[in-house]
Amino acid sequence: MDWLVYKLRPLRKRGKGTKKLTQKALKTDYIVTRNFSTLSERRHFWNLLQFLVYVQELSYQTDYLGDIQYRLVTFPVQHFLEYKKESNNYYQVKKILQFFDELQTNSMIKFFTNNYYPSLVTIPDVKLFPGKQNRWTAEVWIAEELFYYAHPFLFPDFFQQKLTKHEFEVLFKVIQTFTSEENLEKVFSIKDYFKNYQSTLNNSQKIKIKNYFIQVIQRLKEDDLIENNYKIIRDGHPFNTNKLTSKNINEGFIIYEKLNL
Repeated sequence: MDWLVYKLRPLRKRGKGTKKLTQKALKTDYIVTRNFSTLSERRHFWNLLQFLVYVQELSYQTDYLGDIQYRLVTFPVQHFLEYKKESNNYYQVKKILQFFDELQTNSMIKFFTNNYYPSLVTIPDVKLFPGKQNRWTAEVWIAEELFYYAHPFLFPDFFQQKLTKHEFEVLFKVIQTFTSEENLEKVFSIKDYFKNYQSTLNNSQKIKIKNYFIQVIQRLKEDDLIENNYKIIRDGHPFNTNKLTSKNINEGFIIYEKLNL
């Protein structure tokens, strides 16, 4: 199963000035898109998730294209860069403008239900308006459907931070595993993760990566997204533990999603 085929959970959004806002997801469909096998594809998709989290709090207008409702958001491109914790220099502005250009060509998502299999153009139109001193304004039409899915709004403020390459890969893997497993049990094979890593890692880097896995899991726990019990994998078998450490997760570990229905 493609990891982006995920079952919708209750939608947990973070509103302005609130720690957590809970509401039910409005759809029970599935989203399918391609496999993200390269770093550039993963980063592009990450940018899309960041963008959705960013624009959900913006004022917008709505209109319909056929039976599909879209929202129009208008915002300064530099504000989105600030949200992403990126520098407001020529290089970063150029990268983000390229991202907006690519949104329209890579925004076809499939929706599955029991009765139909439609294609939805999620980002049908993007307009970019230049201003003074390399400052740009963006106008983007976005399918309202995208805001009904728990992903990416389910997670803590993962998308508003500047990440190293290793931190990015860990966070991407956590979200990947968390959203692809259909049951509440989430299995993380650290052994396979290192085996399939796209660059050679020394022991110090492996320890840092394992510690970052633990930090991310702790954030999920603090946000009441997972149960307060874990298992570690040793010799291929699960064992209960009260605490995850860089030493006891060498093979892997298991967490359990908490559903607050």
